[in-house]
Parts: sequence; structure tokens; C-alpha cells
Amino acid sequence: MPEKNTRAYYENRSDRAADIQASNGGNMNFPAHLHNDIELFLVQEGRVRVTVDDQTRELSAGGMAVVFPNTIHSYQTLTPQSRHLIVIAGAAFLGESYTRLTHSRAVCPFLEGEALHPDIPYAMEGLVRQVKTDPDPEIYRALLRLILARIFAVLPTEPAQEPISIDLAGSLVQYLAQNFERPLTLDILSRELGASKYHISHVFSHRLHTSFSDYVHFLRLAKAQELLSTTHMSMLEISLSCGFTSLRTFNRAFQKQLGLSPRQFRTRKNV
Repeated sequence: MPEKNTRAYYENRSDRAADIQASNGGNMNFPAHLHNDIELFLVQEGRVRVTVDDQTRELSAGGMAVVFPNTIHSYQTLTPQSRHLIVIAGAAFLGESYTRLTHSRAVCPFLEGEALHPDIPYAMEGLVRQVKTDPDPEIYRALLRLILARIFAVLPTEPAQEPISIDLAGSLVQYLAQNFERPLTLDILSRELGASKYHISHVFSHRLHTSFSDYVHFLRLAKAQELLSTTHMSMLEISLSCGFTSLRTFNRAFQKQLGLSPRQFRTRKNV
């Protein structure tokens, strides 16, 4: 789940072309999602199962996933403790590379061993330090140019369909990212997306590897954690603003997902 002071990955980032996120963190578990930025994920310790589009790989220290814009991806930590670096950058920092990224796809979106040039982790660490200590868009662009130059040198790509098509899985991810705070049922999704409930359930279980209810709860609870960490809203206000129908439902889902109550979570974060 997203940690305090990091942007939740479920956010609709279409209005954040001039934004960048660079951080290091611990265990990463996040369901299938997508956005229109590039996402770079580097494992430093432990093992993480990463799925990018229809390819899955278990990455250990020194393994990297390169997620092109508008590509479904997910993370699952496989060891008790792991560490990672992650960079998410919008079009404003990518220059001409953004056109290349949105008109092609990686044949294999993973880099490991000799394919991972030392400049890549060096520049990613530099981005993390720069974001934390001295924000400077020009330095962001320079470091990203270095990373992408090293990636394009070793990462085979192929043309993407033009324009990039979004299948039902992508449409589900996009719709739920923008509407998870509203009342949602399979009937509503079926009507809004023009697909049968059976087909939607099949996509959740076989493409997104989760259930409809678990996916929606995950998005709502990620938002709830953000509000618990950064606001003084009451538990009832948070539960309703995140899409839960009652405080009881919110408390039960939070306890099941995180192993503690929302109040305990807020207390720990504020210690």
C-alpha cells in the first residue's frame, strides 16, 4: 500500500503531465492499474513479482521493470522485506522520448544483469535525492534523458497500434480509478462499459488476478490511508468520501486488509 507522503498510484494522472514522483520504499503490493506516464521500478532487496501487460517476472535485487505509458501493471512482494526505487514521470520531463514511448511497446519490459547499465540505478537514486532535497526540473530532465538513453540502447521495442487501443481490462482500470468513490456494482460497470457481467468478472479473475470487490476495496483503502495520514477528517467523513456505505463496512475492510483499525493506523502514522 502507498506510504505516507507518496502519491497513490490509482490516481487519474492525466492532468499531471508536469509532475514527477521519485521515491524509495519497502514492500510493494498493488493491483493492476495504468496511467499515461512512464514508470520505472527497480528492486534493491528481496523479490517482487511484477506484471506488465501480459508478461510476469519475479525480480530480485538489481531487476527492473520499465512500464511504458498506458500499460497495465501490478506488483506483489514475495519476501518478508523488500526495498525498491520507483520513478513516475509525466510528458513534460520526457521531451521527444514521450512520443516514442506512446507509439511503441517493449518486447520484454524487464532489465536484469548486464542489461541494467550502472547509470540507470545511479540516475534513479539521483532523482530520489533531488525530489527530496532540491526540486529542479532541469536536473529531472537530464537524469531522465540518461536513464532513457541507457534503456533504449538495450530494450527492444515494436510499434504499438495507432492509436493505442485500450481493451476491456484497461477500460475497467481507468473507469474504476476515476469512479471508485461512487457506488459501484457489476451491473453499473456492465451498463457503463457495454460488457456483460460475466465478461467483466472473467477479466477481473483472469487478467487482473483479483475480484471486483477486492479491487474496489483496495482503491478505497489506499485513498483512506492518504486521508488518515494527511487530514483531520473524522472516520465517518473518510469512510463516506472513499465510497464506503457505512463506518462499519469501512472499519471491517480496513482491518481485513491492513490488520489494524483506521484509528490505530492514524495513531501510528502520527507518532
